[in-house]
Amino acid sequence: MSPHKRPSALLELESLKQTATDQGKMIAKESLTHLRTKGYRLQDVVAWRWILTGKTAEDAARRFETLMNPPKEVSDDFGPVPIFVFLRLLLRTDMSSQAFALLLRQSWQILGSSDQRKLKDNPEITLQSTSTQKSLHSIGLDALVVLVVRLLRHARRVLPAACADITRLWLDHARVGQIITPVEMDIMSERDAARLSFCYNRILSILAIPPEESPFRSLPYRQRSQFMVIRQMNAFNPPLAISREGYNGVTRVQLAHRKTHGERNWALLKAKSWPPWKEDKLGVDAFVDVEQGISRASDSLRQMAEVGYGSLDKEKSAGILAGWDTDRSPTIQTRSATIPRSSSYRAHKEGQHELKCEGEDQKGDADAIWAARIRATRTLQEAWACFLIYKDQRTSLTPLIYHAIFEKVISEENRNRGEMNCPAGFQAISEKDMPLPGDGKEVFESSIAHNQAISTREPLPMFDNLLDRMIDDQIRPSGRFLALLLSHARTFDEGVRVLEASDLSDPMKKVLLLWREPPAPDVEDLLRKLPDWLFAAYIGFLCRFAYVRRRKQTPLIKDHCASTQDIYAAALLLRHAFKLVAKRSPFYLPPWISLLRLLARTKAVVVVKKTSLHPYAQAVPKFHKARRLLEYMDTIGLDLDFAGFKQFCKVFRNSVVFARHILATSDNDGERRPAQALLKDGLPLVKTCFWRIVQSLEMVHGDRRPLFEPSRLLLKPVKSTEESPQLPRLVRVPHPAHLHDYVRLLGQYPDYDGLVDLVRWISSYSGEILEEARESSNGLAAMRTCLTAIRAFIEQPLVEQTGNGNNVGEGTEQYEMGSRRLETVRAIIESNELWDGWPADEEVEHYLSVGEQRADIGVEK
Repeated sequence: MSPHKRPSALLELESLKQTATDQGKMIAKESLTHLRTKGYRLQDVVAWRWILTGKTAEDAARRFETLMNPPKEVSDDFGPVPIFVFLRLLLRTDMSSQAFALLLRQSWQILGSSDQRKLKDNPEITLQSTSTQKSLHSIGLDALVVLVVRLLRHARRVLPAACADITRLWLDHARVGQIITPVEMDIMSERDAARLSFCYNRILSILAIPPEESPFRSLPYRQRSQFMVIRQMNAFNPPLAISREGYNGVTRVQLAHRKTHGERNWALLKAKSWPPWKEDKLGVDAFVDVEQGISRASDSLRQMAEVGYGSLDKEKSAGILAGWDTDRSPTIQTRSATIPRSSSYRAHKEGQHELKCEGEDQKGDADAIWAARIRATRTLQEAWACFLIYKDQRTSLTPLIYHAIFEKVISEENRNRGEMNCPAGFQAISEKDMPLPGDGKEVFESSIAHNQAISTREPLPMFDNLLDRMIDDQIRPSGRFLALLLSHARTFDEGVRVLEASDLSDPMKKVLLLWREPPAPDVEDLLRKLPDWLFAAYIGFLCRFAYVRRRKQTPLIKDHCASTQDIYAAALLLRHAFKLVAKRSPFYLPPWISLLRLLARTKAVVVVKKTSLHPYAQAVPKFHKARRLLEYMDTIGLDLDFAGFKQFCKVFRNSVVFARHILATSDNDGERRPAQALLKDGLPLVKTCFWRIVQSLEMVHGDRRPLFEPSRLLLKPVKSTEESPQLPRLVRVPHPAHLHDYVRLLGQYPDYDGLVDLVRWISSYSGEILEEARESSNGLAAMRTCLTAIRAFIEQPLVEQTGNGNNVGEGTEQYEMGSRRLETVRAIIESNELWDGWPADEEVEHYLSVGEQRADIGVEK
């Protein structure tokens, strides 16, 4: 622990000793004797309680670190912390990235990793040798597996890049011989070998579970981890066998990958008719055989069959998504983070995640096969034909089938509205990067050729009539299906119908829909029973309609429709959404982001007064409400991600426009003071938020920087060290599109020094940012757009001072300062080989012209 922390740690531990002394007088001697026989004293138990009762996960992690590295004055007064305390600590649900990084470092210490190069010369993680040895001897294989599983669970949510390092934690521990080593299998008993094989295959399966948010971005880390595990399994003699569970885990990861060059070529050869057999377009295409159409996921399934595993229905579902149906006819290779499984739609107990058991519910698994067939199509017409065929074969439909067809209907309606276009950029996407059928959830336009079109006896469905059909079939949506319908309901009344038709309990529906009734004593308990993602979907639903006009009376606003304007009803929706989030206080970002997105809309109403309904009067209160929202998130240890930061930037950008208008036109001190406070404190807060999001993990051993502490140095580059090479340098890597949003904000404010600091920081982490850009089809173009925006904004004051070539500002101090900033930024960009040089004049002109056409500068609607 750092020197400035020693006095504080010493005081805390001495206080624990005093507490133990006071409590020892009230504890039976037999209990104290039992503790001593286990090698512990009463102050050890008090210390364990002190660790586990930390207010936040980060507090608890730092307390654990303090006890693992106590000051010399009290090092002999506390024994080693048993492994169960650490495992219990990993059960916390409020794990932040900083807390997780601390605990991951402690895991390496507890297990005594053989790779001391990662830990040397770091005073923060110097262990007492006695504590380390005692802890090592108390860890068995079961505890090690539980430790790795819980670390992986947290890594999926807060730091997916750490998956490979957690896997190495397991493998390194095995190599140094603490528990297991790759030895001759005949030395081990049959029971031990089977147990060891089960553990390895279970880790393969757990590594296949995608994160809730951005499931595809973690693929490189999860795939790398699986390959490391498989190589270790092959190091045994004979090798450990990969079980069905392990093969399914590998298949899930391969199914989530983008198409390789060969898979794209095969997809381009598929006919537009159904089934999409190979269709030669050139003479050389005749030499392309079926083997070249076997995707990586299909190859994994084939290898599983070759070692003797028969195909269950869930493997058949995976095979359909991988490009081949059960009768070996081709389908559309579909990128998917999950495989349809009917177990997701069993009787859903509120608040409990679905349990997926192997080999159960064969009837439902057959439904999963048809759901996969619906998903593995290109157009709504093809999907609808599959739906009707299934309906002809079954007496009743299931939620799983409706979920699959609703996804296609929603994508079709989005395509018709033009919302599913490629990400907007200022450079065209190259042909090799153009999305193909199956690359995403988008559907493509049906073919109009008679020999390729598919005929169906019923017209293609729309969202509303398909919803009516689902309700008539007495299908009660639940789980992910319910979240999908709430997230895409087109009207408020439609969303209420979905909620009323769901399988949620009546008390739950009452809490969600009616806030004017007396609050039930168990409101918080009911809200906590909802899964995070379902609660987030409902909050998003409320926020999407908190600023639009509603004509029909609904249960939610039944006391207000007749006598109150729609603007007041929208304000009530906003208030209800905020109340629900405050009641539950989820440690899950999407509900909070939905609230920020609502505040970023100019039509949202925060202050309900007849004199304050104009957007000018709403903008400043919105910013201060967003600030209070961030303060509340900070108290529970929840940091923004880039999606939330983007919305907060919109709130601030809109508020700045209106605040400046208020200062220019109003003499009312009551209006001017909040506007002045916004212009003074707003930008430092935004910069602090940005820093906290991209905070380097090398900073986690210091004090957590207060969110509302202004700092001029927030964007100075952080020097890279070798203290912790097993952890990524950044908690979150920004996509160039998010950087572009921040560049726009700094340029429009304007804060030119902040732009220079940002460019320095981007250059320091250009490798990580470029890797993130390559994960999306338009990422490299977005990076170029970001650099072009930097040049456009950094040159803006020079262009204004020269007055269209009149050179009226040249030679002034302000002009010279702007020139130095421009030279600094240009030198940084040109020195970075990954950025393709300084943006050309043509790129800047195109950027500015597109910005004018799209009204990019100004208020967000």
